[in-house]
Amino acid sequence: MNALNIVFGLSRIKKLIKIFRTAERAWNAPAGKILAMDFDGESIREALKKREIVDPKKEWEKLEKLDIKTISFFEKTYPPLLKQISSAPMLLYLKGNPDLLKEKCLAVVGTRTPSSYGRAIVDDLVTKLAQTGLVIVSGLAQGIDALAHMATLKANGKTIAVLGCGVDQVYPLMNIPIAKEILNKNGLILSEYPVGAGALKQNFPARNRIIAGLSLGTLVVESKIDGGALITAQQTLESNREVFALPGPINLPTCAGTNKLIREGAKVVLGIEDILQEFNLKELKGKDKIEMNLDKLSGDEKIIVNLILAEPSHIDKIIQTSKLKPHVVSSVLTGLELKGFIKNTGGQIYTIQ
Repeated sequence: MNALNIVFGLSRIKKLIKIFRTAERAWNAPAGKILAMDFDGESIREALKKREIVDPKKEWEKLEKLDIKTISFFEKTYPPLLKQISSAPMLLYLKGNPDLLKEKCLAVVGTRTPSSYGRAIVDDLVTKLAQTGLVIVSGLAQGIDALAHMATLKANGKTIAVLGCGVDQVYPLMNIPIAKEILNKNGLILSEYPVGAGALKQNFPARNRIIAGLSLGTLVVESKIDGGALITAQQTLESNREVFALPGPINLPTCAGTNKLIREGAKVVLGIEDILQEFNLKELKGKDKIEMNLDKLSGDEKIIVNLILAEPSHIDKIIQTSKLKPHVVSSVLTGLELKGFIKNTGGQIYTIQ
C-alpha cells in the first residue's frame, strides 16, 4: 500500500483497489488496464514510469528504519471514527504510540496568531481537558495548535499531531521541539502523506478532515472570519460531530470566526464542563504541580529562567541580555514552555509559569 501511495497518490488509491481488489494486485496490474481507467492521461503515464523504478520492499525497509508504522483502511486497527467520514484516507503513517487512536479524542484548533486572551484560555482550558484523560488532537501548526499540544504535554496528558507533510519531518521548523516532546511523552504523530512529502499549501485543508475525523468533537478556540479552523469546524459538522466554540470580544479579529460559529449553532464553551457533559466525562480533582528545580536545567536554560525570574521579558530583550544567538533563545524558550517553567503571555513576552 505504501508503494502504491508513493507512485499513484492519495486520490487514485481507492479507485485502484476497488477495481483490482487488493493493493498487491493494483500494484502489479498491467499498464494497459490502468491506462484504460478514468485517470488523467499524462499524469497516469508518469506514475506508471515511476512504478518501474520504485521498489516496494525498499520503501517498506525505509519505513522500518525510521520506526514509522502504517495502518490501511482495511485493517481492524484503523480508527473507527475516522472510517466514518466520507473521504477517509486509505493509508495512515504513524510515528509514536498508535494505541491513542483507540481512546476518546477531542480536536483543538484555532488561529496561527492568537491573542493573549486565546493563549490564556488554551493554557487553562486545554490543561484541564487533558487531565480528564481526553486525547487532544491538533495540527502542530503555529499558534493555537502548538499551544494546545504544549498545554497537554505540560499536564502530562496525551496528544496526537496530524501533519500536512510526511511524518519524517515537521512544519513549521520552529515546532520541532514540540514534536520531539510529543514522541518522548508517548504521544503520536500521524499523516496520510508518505515519507518525504513536503508541506504543500493544499495539504492543510485536507489534513483538517483527519483532525476532525479522529475526534468526538472539535473545540475552536480563536479563529478569524476566514480562518482555516472554520474548515475543520465544517468538516466536523459534516461528520455529525459536535463543534464547540469559545466566545470572544466582538472587536477582536481573532474571535470573529468563533463568534460566527456560535451564532450559527456551535455549542458555547464557558468552562470544561460544557465539553465533558457531552462525552459523559468527569473533571479530575487536583492538578500536578511542576517543581521549579533549576538544577535540572541546562546552562542556557538557567540563564534565561533567571532573566525571566527577575521580570517578564520580551524575546528581543532576552536575546540582548543573555547574549545568546536568536535561534538558541527561541529553541530554549520553547523547551522551557514544554517543561512548564515559563509561559508566553502574548506578543512573545515571557513570564514564570
